[in-house]
Amino acid sequence: MSPDIPWPPEVDPTAFRLDASGLVLTPLREEDAPELLDLARESAPEISRWMRWTNTARDLPGAQAVLQEWIGQWNRGEGYSFAARETPSGRIMGGGGLNQFNVKNRFGNLAYWVRTSARGRGLAPRIARSLAQFGFSHLGLVRVEILMEPANVASVRAAEKSGALREGLLRHRILNGTEPRPAVLYSLIPTDLTAASSHPR
Repeated sequence: MSPDIPWPPEVDPTAFRLDASGLVLTPLREEDAPELLDLARESAPEISRWMRWTNTARDLPGAQAVLQEWIGQWNRGEGYSFAARETPSGRIMGGGGLNQFNVKNRFGNLAYWVRTSARGRGLAPRIARSLAQFGFSHLGLVRVEILMEPANVASVRAAEKSGALREGLLRHRILNGTEPRPAVLYSLIPTDLTAASSHPR
């Protein structure tokens, strides 16, 4: 990890495969649209409150639009989105990404999501740790933040199981649609990943 990494860093999406204990995280591609649509249709009732992209991915053109936006963010250095694929099937079980970067202070936002049929298997903490390591190793970040509404209990539990530290409740920190909401703030720094791997939860 080097503070001298230029921004945006040159990160070739074809060069990355992040292993996460039975999952492989790979950059999302345009050809993933049918599977992203299937995941959104399955999981929207549970996650659309928190992951509003599922409201766009209601049909194939909508899923394609979501992917085009994520791929564009990658190309501009604004965000790095990954699919979490089960091995050996390759089926997308969830995903996540890093975005909303503070370049001067080298931190960013981390998000994750898991399809409904894969919940309860501890996938989200694995996704979170892999994405954080990608941020530290390849983007030069020194900190990642995980924000969620307090009512998003599954996301709160996943953050805690990832080894992230809860830092507080922030007023009007995120918008849900147009409504400002409070958010619970968790953070990960590089030493947290070492501690989490040494003391699995």
